[in-house]
Amino acid sequence: MTAWDRDKVAGSNKQLEGAELKGLDLSGLDLSKANLISANLITTNLSGASLVGANLFSAKAMRADFSKAHLSGANLLKANLTRANLKESIFNDSDLTGANLTESSLEKADFIRAKLVEANLLGANLSGADFSEAKLTGRYQREGYYSRGANLSKGKLIGAKMRGADISGAEMMETDCTDVDFTRANLSEANFKHANLQSTCFVKAKLGDADFRSAKFIDCDFSGAELIEAKFQGVDLSSVKNISAEELQSAFIDNETKVPDYIKVNWKSEDTYECERV
Repeated sequence: MTAWDRDKVAGSNKQLEGAELKGLDLSGLDLSKANLISANLITTNLSGASLVGANLFSAKAMRADFSKAHLSGANLLKANLTRANLKESIFNDSDLTGANLTESSLEKADFIRAKLVEANLLGANLSGADFSEAKLTGRYQREGYYSRGANLSKGKLIGAKMRGADISGAEMMETDCTDVDFTRANLSEANFKHANLQSTCFVKAKLGDADFRSAKFIDCDFSGAELIEAKFQGVDLSSVKNISAEELQSAFIDNETKVPDYIKVNWKSEDTYECERV
């Protein structure tokens, strides 16, 4: 078995499939287009490294340091990045399908157009990260079954950009979405139960069948949002802005739902109602 060190990695012609690189200092190295399939990168320091177009399929990178690294176009399919440091890193156009990013730090990272289908970001810190046009959906499987989207539950998305992202079916339970920009994002069937939605922007977002029960809303903007069959039972919407009476009528509310003072709910029966702007 090769005993790897920084010099050997630099002179490896980037052929590092299955390499044991645990704990090495590889910061700042040029590993663009490197073959790191199934490599052991546990606690490895790759801060500032160039991994553009690199293949990290099924790599083990738990607690690794990728801060300020450049991974645009990289393949991280099924990579394990649990508790990794990804602060200010660049993952634009990368593929993280099925990747494990549990409790990882992604503050101010760029994931523009990245693919995070079925990715696990449970408890991750995504504050200030940019996921514009990224894909965080589920995956179509046999017999017409479609899996749930990325798991963002119990995470921190404070100030994150999700403009135009496809987040349909994602798990956002107990997630802090303060100041998140979901403009034009597809959030249909997303689970926002117990989420913190303060100054969250849902302008022109698709929220069909999204579950907001027990979520906390403060000063959110729903201008042009689609709300067909969105679940708002028991929710306080009194502070939200620009929510359409017509769209709210297409959603699910109950007599415990608090609506803004510019909307009046006329109850026809226990479960039928009409909403009008006043």
